[in-house]
Amino acid sequence: MTNTELKKHCAKITLNPFASASYSLGTISFVMIALLLVQVAMLAVSKSFDSLVVLLFALLASVCAEAAFYFFKRTEKHTWRISVIQGLIAGLLIPSVYPVYAVFAVVFFTLLLGKFVFGNFDSSWANLVALCIVVLYFLNPSAFPPFAVSAQELQTRNAALSLIQNGTVPLLELDSSITDFLNSYIFKFFGISIPDGYVSLFWDNGSVIPAFRFNFITLVSSIILVSFDMIDYVVPAVFLFVYSFLVRFLLPFFIGGIPFQGDILLALLTSGTLFCTLYLLQWFGTLPMTLWGKFLYGAFAGLIGFLIIGSGTSSAGYVFLILVINLISPVIQFFEDKKLYENVSKKLVPRLKEISEV
Repeated sequence: MTNTELKKHCAKITLNPFASASYSLGTISFVMIALLLVQVAMLAVSKSFDSLVVLLFALLASVCAEAAFYFFKRTEKHTWRISVIQGLIAGLLIPSVYPVYAVFAVVFFTLLLGKFVFGNFDSSWANLVALCIVVLYFLNPSAFPPFAVSAQELQTRNAALSLIQNGTVPLLELDSSITDFLNSYIFKFFGISIPDGYVSLFWDNGSVIPAFRFNFITLVSSIILVSFDMIDYVVPAVFLFVYSFLVRFLLPFFIGGIPFQGDILLALLTSGTLFCTLYLLQWFGTLPMTLWGKFLYGAFAGLIGFLIIGSGTSSAGYVFLILVINLISPVIQFFEDKKLYENVSKKLVPRLKEISEV
């Protein structure tokens, strides 16, 4: 083959016949940004301008922190998409009443110092967004809403109804119509019915913390990410099962409620449970790698979540859960590495020696 013909055949290079086993980090990050922007769009539609301003300052602080870290650590990869995701998540977890200049300062310095102390992106063993919210909570706890239900209300079978009846959850105009339709055509086949207000609680519970509000959007986002195998489903599934089980069957014994009648909807639709489970619990670099490690991680998270968040309506309990479980994860990963080393030493190395001898 002449040199001209060789150049002609090699002019176009493709990845075929190779194929990627999973989506790239760039693709996953763009999808996550798009899904988070849906939450931002809902804030705009609901005219929650205070929340949008807080989110903008948090996003700006996150991008500036990444730029500053890249300036000081020239050898580090500049992960601007991850900084955008962190800024959006942080902004959605901050109450709308928090002073914006304090938001920028705390998010910027916490993320920047956290990158040096804990490592950047997937090398970090601590969730820096959760650390930002914890710092903001300690600096101004009054900006975070208190528990919305009393001990007496928790003793009832449907404690979430108290949030609806006292006006904490604003009712949608179509709430009654949607509730009647669901009761008439879906829930009646299961012998149950839901009262007015639960549709509003699921769609927009009106919290001053934006991440707590749009549970339906968060649920759809989780279905998209799991369906396309962009996130692992083991940890969130185990966490939600353990946490819901403890709320349903164990919580009533602590508060003097009806046995085995804990309000799971109150626990899942408040405290940002669904949002934080999707975007914080399995952050890059903080998860175990093996299946049994992920089961342990999710189970411990469910137990700790029950102890910290309790029945729900906690404004900052989940971020404290994240930091606690981040301390447990390295222990699980240590035993994962130890088990892997034992398997390699006992099974793989002898087999390689046999092959080399042959």
